[in-house]
Amino acid sequence: NETLAAHAAELLSPQHLKLTLLQGKYHQVKRMVAAAGNRVETLHRSQIGGLKLDDALAPGQWRWLGADDLALLKG
Repeated sequence: NETLAAHAAELLSPQHLKLTLLQGKYHQVKRMVAAAGNRVETLHRSQIGGLKLDDALAPGQWRWLGADDLALLKG
């Protein structure tokens, strides 16, 4: 069984945790939080690689990526 670890973790409030992962696996965050005796109610991805996600987009919305965006993803 592989070990799950966060690159960084910051407790923003008793109900909010900010995690930085270098590589994500299916339900990894839920398993990590459950291992600490808690549960995840909602998740919000704010960044993928160097690309910060647009706060103006509502859940489920999307936008086309430009060349600069793709370069940020490729790192």
